[in-house]
Amino acid sequence: MRGSVSIVALMLLAASAGACGPRAQQDPASPQPTAASGVEPGVEAPGDVPSQAEDQPDKVDTATAKTTDGDDAKKHVSPKKSEAIARVLAAKPGDSTSLGAPNNGDLKGGIALPATGPGYLANPKKDPDSRYGTVELVQAIVRAAEVVEREYPGGELLVGDLSRPEGGVIKGHGSHQAGRDVDVLFYLLDSEGKPMRSVAAPLDPAGEGTDYKDLADPSDDVPVKIDVPRTWKFIEALLAQEQVYVQRLFLVEHLRSMLIDHATKSGAPKPIIARFADLTCQPGFPHDDHLHIRLFCSPEDISAGCRDMKPIYPWHQELLKAAGVKAKLASGKRRKGIKLTSTKEARAKAGPMHQDVVDFLDRREAWVRKPHPGRKYCR
Repeated sequence: MRGSVSIVALMLLAASAGACGPRAQQDPASPQPTAASGVEPGVEAPGDVPSQAEDQPDKVDTATAKTTDGDDAKKHVSPKKSEAIARVLAAKPGDSTSLGAPNNGDLKGGIALPATGPGYLANPKKDPDSRYGTVELVQAIVRAAEVVEREYPGGELLVGDLSRPEGGVIKGHGSHQAGRDVDVLFYLLDSEGKPMRSVAAPLDPAGEGTDYKDLADPSDDVPVKIDVPRTWKFIEALLAQEQVYVQRLFLVEHLRSMLIDHATKSGAPKPIIARFADLTCQPGFPHDDHLHIRLFCSPEDISAGCRDMKPIYPWHQELLKAAGVKAKLASGKRRKGIKLTSTKEARAKAGPMHQDVVDFLDRREAWVRKPHPGRKYCR
């Protein structure tokens, strides 16, 4: 029998409270263990101010994952777009409305991300009713994943939670309530440098990590490494889309630096690199095992009651001015109903850990604390 919980349930043991922007706008994340662990998701980061929980996407067992080279090519994605994908791409932005704030909001007319599409897979361990978002968000995911599949065939984007059909509180999250948030796992490579299905394994400053399955048993540990070219290409494809107004990319500092370095050396468009640099901050929870994407309210949704969190960038202010509206900020008040678990409780539920896990958690303390990089949009 496996250990009581995976490394995912330990992700916040060394984390501290805080996020980019004012405390009232905090958005750190907390881990969500595997479904088999029986541990309640949502670990509250230690500190003097309770943090908003953001879950860790459930792990996908690498034993069942296949690479996409040669005869092992993915069979769950048809070379032709499915009817479900076609319906998503035919939807109009006005068909959905995001209401309220990411941490205190609702969703009207949200559409579901299809379970599979060119270059991506919705995490099969997640609740299908947590795959709903605004038309803009769902289309953005589908289109960006397809770009990666076309330019770097063989990888696979694993998509975690978006929001529930009508928004509101979603288990294990402090936000994801208004259809504008999504968690995606980084594209990963195995020990031979081949693409593999992603898992929620935290990555160190070298971009390397381990999928610790049974925390007490080192024999089933699987080494992984971030697939930088594919991960960057997804981000680039996301930011290049018109009328997809990304508000925040929550990401650990060392992976941010790694992606910027790759983008610069590979000749990526300078405006996209600059935009990525402004959008990325490491909040109280480091986001070293997944990327959290958040969109701005659309101009139409602002008029309907959509509320944004800070920061509101100059280029977005200009866009809204051209549309004849102004951004309206959320109050910072979080909706009730989110269950959090203390780090002490999480550690108690984790059970025995072999020495490599203990050593990793100790080493991880060097990057989990929210940095103060001095950038204009990170505080």
